[in-house]
Amino acid sequence: MTSNDKRLRIVQWTTGKVAREAIKAMLERPNLELVGVYAYSRDKAGQDVGDLVKLGRKLGIRATNDIDELIALKPDCVVYMPLHPDTGHMERLLRAGINIATTASFLTGRAYGEAARRKLEEAAQAGQASLFGSGINPGWVDHLTATAAGLCREVNLIRITESFNIGLWAGDANQDELGWGRAAGDPTHPRDVEKATLPFGDAVEAIAREFAFTLDDVRCEVEFAHATQDLDIPGRPVKQGHVAGILSRWLGIAAGLPVIELIAQWTITPDLEPAWDIAMAYLIEISGVPQVKLRVDVLPEDLSLPIEELMTIGFMFPATPVVNAIPAVVAARPGIVTYADLMPVTSVLRPKALARRAIPLAAAPHPPAAQQRHTSPQTSTSVEGRWQLVVKGPTGEQATELSIQRIDGRWSGVQSGQGTDSPMTDLAIENNTIRWINHVTRPMKLKVEFTGVIDGNRMSGKCKAGFMGSYPFKATKA
Repeated sequence: MTSNDKRLRIVQWTTGKVAREAIKAMLERPNLELVGVYAYSRDKAGQDVGDLVKLGRKLGIRATNDIDELIALKPDCVVYMPLHPDTGHMERLLRAGINIATTASFLTGRAYGEAARRKLEEAAQAGQASLFGSGINPGWVDHLTATAAGLCREVNLIRITESFNIGLWAGDANQDELGWGRAAGDPTHPRDVEKATLPFGDAVEAIAREFAFTLDDVRCEVEFAHATQDLDIPGRPVKQGHVAGILSRWLGIAAGLPVIELIAQWTITPDLEPAWDIAMAYLIEISGVPQVKLRVDVLPEDLSLPIEELMTIGFMFPATPVVNAIPAVVAARPGIVTYADLMPVTSVLRPKALARRAIPLAAAPHPPAAQQRHTSPQTSTSVEGRWQLVVKGPTGEQATELSIQRIDGRWSGVQSGQGTDSPMTDLAIENNTIRWINHVTRPMKLKVEFTGVIDGNRMSGKCKAGFMGSYPFKATKA
């Protein structure tokens, strides 16, 4: 316990991608003071934290792998963010009277197993410290849902769907356990996905606590979708017919009926069999009296950021809910605590038999409007020359230049942009239709397939940017 009128002394545990965003957030908070940082690697120990997290400035704080050194700093809270948690380390911190706020797959401790959960609770009670876990989902989105239910007279079913193409982050180490690219029909894959998504089981339990409700059972169902072609995804190549879509559905059961349904629907490509409609958002449905529906969009509306910044946002999401919760965690009762200990206003959770909806399938793609309108062939001379091309892509408008020529009856071309020139491979022009492939190398390796329709000095169509989907483009002849 501590008063709210003093700066809280914080130790950051690890300096990985999520931890870096946590440190940046802490440095912006007037009520938080970063006093120490733990690093597993001996190479990182002794380095200035500002250098480790690429701040562009020194912080005057050196990372250490000596736990006693950090305990001696007497921090109010450790922000615990390792890729693989060590419950022995957590117990040691809690017994020393240090609160923990964590993203390490922890909400209620259910995913850690009952023995580990019991030891952590005992350690927290012994040290009179609090242990809290969150992230954007599971975590923050679940708490938002419970708060939204405060509008209802009663609630019969809560459904939260996280629906994203996560291809940008597929190569990160935290994706290893999901089994992207495994063969279809692997009998052990559903079990492995259930294990990898165990924190969603925690979340089912945590939501029930916010309603002061007791569940009879928590269970998981798993579905897969498969790539319709080979995928060249950075750090995560996938063969045609192998797993490129994963859906885990965690159910909280009472009176034989689902009352809580948490769905993680993730893909690394839009080209799936069966086809899935990916919302790129969190979808919250509260079936009750009245019914409440929320769509939570967390990505920039026009995705106009550079890819590097867009990837950074993905690591910011799990970090900031934990950093923002630090004062409440420090002030909370001893033991394992959840958002329920923040006393949200919510409703009565009551089981009711309801028809379950299937995950919607994607609509069949439509050809570009230009392909529907223009059918007259163009002469080859209208194609030769320089074209200024603009793609309305996932990171905003991207401008490139095409230089197309015909030599000895063969078409060739070069596409230039972002300081690089690359050949237009497989360039083919038939009547007024043009197709080519651009192998992008910056800011990441990507195969982009273009199909367009030429109408005089104008060109329009779509490009398929690997795992990132398809986007419209327009071009004008210079």
